[in-house]
Amino acid sequence: MPCDKSALFDFLSVLNEDLNRKIILVAVGGTAMTLLDLKPSTIDIDFTIPGCDRIEFEQALKINPPGYKIDRWTDGYIFCQNLPKDYLEKASK
Repeated sequence: MPCDKSALFDFLSVLNEDLNRKIILVAVGGTAMTLLDLKPSTIDIDFTIPGCDRIEFEQALKINPPGYKIDRWTDGYIFCQNLPKDYLEKASK
């Protein structure tokens, strides 16, 4: 089942309620394109997460399974590539 921009924001809003602190999630792949209105939906949700935020994200995800496949990588690694070291500064908020 495709996940559109509204469903992505709904998922993030629910997830946010079970976080103990603010974390950084960087949407990548089709997820980023959907959030930027470059495509209407994505089949799965893709994030790269700073290592210091990974455990917090995983714990909130266990409480709130989204019903979508969630692919996650750590510290700028996505798919089989590493993002540039300054990827967080270059990312759109």
